[in-house]
Amino acid sequence: METRTRNSKRNIIVGVISNCLIPVFAFVIKSATVRYFGIEYIGLTTVFASVFQILNLAELGFATAVIVNLYKPIKDDDAEAVRGILAYFRRVYRLMGLAMLAGGIIVCPFLRLLVGDTGVITENIYILYFVYLAEKVSGFLLFAYKEALFNAAQRFDVTKLIYIICYFFRGCLQLLALIVFRNFYLFALVFLLATVFYNLALDLLSKKKFPQYRPEGTIDEATGKNVMTQVAGLSISNVLGVSRDSLNSLIVNSYLGLIIAGQYSNYLTVYDAVIGFFLVITKAIQASIGNSIVSESVEKNYADLTRMEFLHNLFVTACTVYMVSLYQPFMKLWMGEELMFSDPLMMLFVLYFYIRAMSEVKNAYFSALGYWWKAKWIFVAEAIAVIALMLVLGKMFDVAGIIIAPSISILTINYIGTTHLLFKEYFKSGRKQFYINRIIYTVITVITCGISWYCCSRIPLEGIPGLAARLGACTLVLLLIVPAAMFVIKRKYMKESIAFIRQIIKA
Repeated sequence: METRTRNSKRNIIVGVISNCLIPVFAFVIKSATVRYFGIEYIGLTTVFASVFQILNLAELGFATAVIVNLYKPIKDDDAEAVRGILAYFRRVYRLMGLAMLAGGIIVCPFLRLLVGDTGVITENIYILYFVYLAEKVSGFLLFAYKEALFNAAQRFDVTKLIYIICYFFRGCLQLLALIVFRNFYLFALVFLLATVFYNLALDLLSKKKFPQYRPEGTIDEATGKNVMTQVAGLSISNVLGVSRDSLNSLIVNSYLGLIIAGQYSNYLTVYDAVIGFFLVITKAIQASIGNSIVSESVEKNYADLTRMEFLHNLFVTACTVYMVSLYQPFMKLWMGEELMFSDPLMMLFVLYFYIRAMSEVKNAYFSALGYWWKAKWIFVAEAIAVIALMLVLGKMFDVAGIIIAPSISILTINYIGTTHLLFKEYFKSGRKQFYINRIIYTVITVITCGISWYCCSRIPLEGIPGLAARLGACTLVLLLIVPAAMFVIKRKYMKESIAFIRQIIKA
């Protein structure tokens, strides 16, 4: 327990640091791109990112499946099994890299159709495209597969620290390319160089920390069959992820052009920064959850789930309140009023954030159990629904329809379906109380958001002083309402969670 707690704490601390530093660089780089090149460049890179995420379906979820299958041999110190799994993973990843390269070349003739009117962009978009493609392929062909070893060994903090260092130097060089050299080709090339350096550092550290786990040998038939079953389910899940997170940008660009796609990307940058905080935390604790599942009883894991859900939703509520009241003032300060969406559109981004974030702890247990194949029809149904909703609602309501489509599909299909499966197959009982807790947390969040929004709308200040005043108002509302409401309604969970936090701090 102490080892899992210590690893989780270490992973969470590094994850939080990462999610504080990386978004700052993302905001600075986007600001410089818009100022020195134009919003169309943001739209172009967004289209490229969406294309590559679709091509990344070649990965099919092998990394996640491999991590799940590494939990037990690492726990049992079965070096031969770990070496065989890593060797298998390396072979698969290199084949995936070649498949992604081939897919990127096939897409090339249709690039002009996907991008549409390039506006002020003077660079050759095909050269830029192939530089970005080389960056995505390089990880597959080099040592990206070794991330699985660190993650399964509960040392997610190591890979994240390497990434933070690479990201820092990449950001500095990209700012030089944008501001000093005014060269977007050089800006794109830095992406490739940073990815190569990250992979080399990953290889060097893996040899130092895990010299006993060299990628060699083969995996046994049972493990291979288990991996392939999980990958089959994950591949369907990945199609869902692409449908939800990549096609939306392409549809926005197709319906409304690069400028609106650039604005959409700016709002997504804020959304990604906040949701990334929760994704990092759940990824940081997932290996510990996997270890707990193979070591502890179902009752113990259910008790951990309720405590983590309670703590998690305190943070989700706080972030949702801050987003509702600070999103627009921040966008106005960052990009200017002319590049802002309306308040109702902003609210849809916040709704999407809340629906995504509220599921993360439950999803961490779902992933640690490897239930992707069992959930295949849930993923298929949601993928079909989200694509249909984006196309239909996007045509009817423009950006608003495209933003709200994944929120509808997640809530009505994914959340209910995966929760039902998790409790049916693993926890067996407690599902009713789980849903009751969710309703309570959501009601508290909605009430707190409404009060905060009303208070902040009465603040006449603009710019940085206005942002600071609204930040203070949100914080005051949160401190007055949320702890009191949670304590009155869920007093038992509050006491258990305080004890849980004290245990983590002591460890």
